[in-house]
Amino acid sequence: MGDIKANIILKELWDIYGDSIDQEYNLFQKSKEQVLDEFFFVLLGGFGISFELNLSGLQILKNQSLFRREYYKSPDNLVAIEEKIREQFFKKQFTPATSNGQLRKYRYIETKPKIISEAGYWLWKSCEWELFEELHKFNAFEARLWLCTCPGIGMKSASWFLRNTGFNDDCAVFDVHILRFLDYLGFHVPKQLTERMYLKLEDALRNVCDSVGVTLGKMDYLLWLLSRNGFLNHVERGEDI
Repeated sequence: MGDIKANIILKELWDIYGDSIDQEYNLFQKSKEQVLDEFFFVLLGGFGISFELNLSGLQILKNQSLFRREYYKSPDNLVAIEEKIREQFFKKQFTPATSNGQLRKYRYIETKPKIISEAGYWLWKSCEWELFEELHKFNAFEARLWLCTCPGIGMKSASWFLRNTGFNDDCAVFDVHILRFLDYLGFHVPKQLTERMYLKLEDALRNVCDSVGVTLGKMDYLLWLLSRNGFLNHVERGEDI
């Protein structure tokens, strides 16, 4: 019954929004520099971090030249880099502004800088920061597994990165918005999303996407956009979309 509901709703949504998603998706092909940006953008993300705050974090750390490969060649440099990132996180300089108009500090001030510095070193050890070239050595499945060996990156983050750089159109990014949407559609959403359960849920959504005639990546992106814009809140109030 859940599959029938999901099939009907997702087909209706794709009929309405599919053309615009196709156009946006063409922008997902990234250059060498943009792939590195996306790598650190994903590392800066996390629970409770909005897209706008995430983007602000990336821009500020880049402006401070904290993503230069030479900083990450030696493990001896990591503590210093971690502290430089933490110093930036402490400053009230990030957008979006709070309700009283003040800029804000970044989130996870204690843990994020360490993850980012360790991930930068992992990137050097793994491919000397030649991420764009390294990804072309793998198929989509292998690339996700490889990325999951990086500190701070799991199935969701790896899928997010690969989709948003155009390397994989057959993966789902199960953040809280998507999981809530899938629950509404009638999918069984486990309370704890282990790797095995992640793949199982991904397969279930992929099957419905196949019947609708759209790739998993595009549908996942559509559901994320709708969730960000309050689609489910409108539905729960019985309002027309």
